[in-house]
Amino acid sequence: MAGFAGKLMRGGLPNMAIRGSQLFFRFALSFYIVSELGLEAAGIYGLAIGAIGIVPATVGWGLNYFISREVVGHTPATAAGLIRDRLAITIASLLAGTIVAVPVLIWMTGGLSETAILILVLLWLETLALDIYMPMIGLEMALFANVMVFIRSALWIPIVVGIGFVYPPLQTLNAIFLGWIASHFVAYAMLFVYLRRWPIREGLRERMQLGRLGKRVRTAWYIYFSDLGIVGLGYADRFILNALLGLTATGIYSFYFSITNALQTLIATAVVQLALPRMVRAARGGDRAEWRAELRRQMTKTLTYAGVLGAIIFVATEIIFYVSPEGRFPVYRTLLAVMLLAATIRSGSDLLNVAITSMGRDHAYAVTNVIGVVLALVFGAGFMWAFGLIGAGISAVATALSLLVIRGVYLRNITQPAIGAEGSPA
Repeated sequence: MAGFAGKLMRGGLPNMAIRGSQLFFRFALSFYIVSELGLEAAGIYGLAIGAIGIVPATVGWGLNYFISREVVGHTPATAAGLIRDRLAITIASLLAGTIVAVPVLIWMTGGLSETAILILVLLWLETLALDIYMPMIGLEMALFANVMVFIRSALWIPIVVGIGFVYPPLQTLNAIFLGWIASHFVAYAMLFVYLRRWPIREGLRERMQLGRLGKRVRTAWYIYFSDLGIVGLGYADRFILNALLGLTATGIYSFYFSITNALQTLIATAVVQLALPRMVRAARGGDRAEWRAELRRQMTKTLTYAGVLGAIIFVATEIIFYVSPEGRFPVYRTLLAVMLLAATIRSGSDLLNVAITSMGRDHAYAVTNVIGVVLALVFGAGFMWAFGLIGAGISAVATALSLLVIRGVYLRNITQPAIGAEGSPA
């Protein structure tokens, strides 16, 4: 029994439990915002989530892709200098972006509200947190890193929501953002205590080597655009929707996105991410038939699990709507069904991305990600203009299906697995 438990722990069960709990709290927060704060507040929150998703990739220059690999085999002490240099570039990029963005925001809106300031602070904190999280994974500190993510992304939610119900004047977006900001400082304090046992001061005294990271940026620009493509694919639609239909429609879409995104995140954690080592081993074996057989097995598993989970989510959401007072939540069953279909197709497309990565085709990986955001922008603008809110769901399906076909055709036409031909697998 102890041996079985040990296998579960090493297999990532604690990380999956943490991710599941995080999704549950985020799921609950979306319902809280819609029911207590209203759809416009949900729209603002959705746009903030989009910005927090896009900004780290925009100022990240693709460096985390490499740093998370370069720190493998190091300790926090020996990797401290590299992480410091990476954070220095991030801070400089954030500062430059803030200097440009704030005047533009003031010009567009006529001022800088408290909510905008809090979102700006969160953009800084979330970007820095991601640049710390990624090297921690490479340093084999995944469990501790995910506990930090849980603290800064989810643990504060029941506290803020509980305070809001006890003291209704604090049922505001600003209270939510303040709780989120405070959680970052709790996570950083925990990290400081943890790192005290490592002699990191010696590593921090090393001379800065920003030139090495600059060279990385110049030689791997395609990874940067790939990162932009990934986040753009996930968040571009809500900005298009806000421009075309306003905050209320954005709030409705963001609410349903929080529900359907749980499907894709759980499938990515439980199936797609675990498929990578199996696909890599099959590719390295050089047996083309075995690689294809493994891809078929993983695709069947991905689509089956996603389909079953999608049906469960749809039924669970229907039950919540049924038992809730009429008018508390926006009920758009067709939109929910279409977005669940899109999430299922995206899960299959993500698996094909893993297959591309398993063969070391880094350029193809990057190109298809960039194509994805271009498709999302084109389909999003077209379908939302033509069909309104439901067009956002149709656009998501069209984008996911197009990427599935593009990646599938590319893999079908590869004649020989070539690990390392364009770079090492991520």
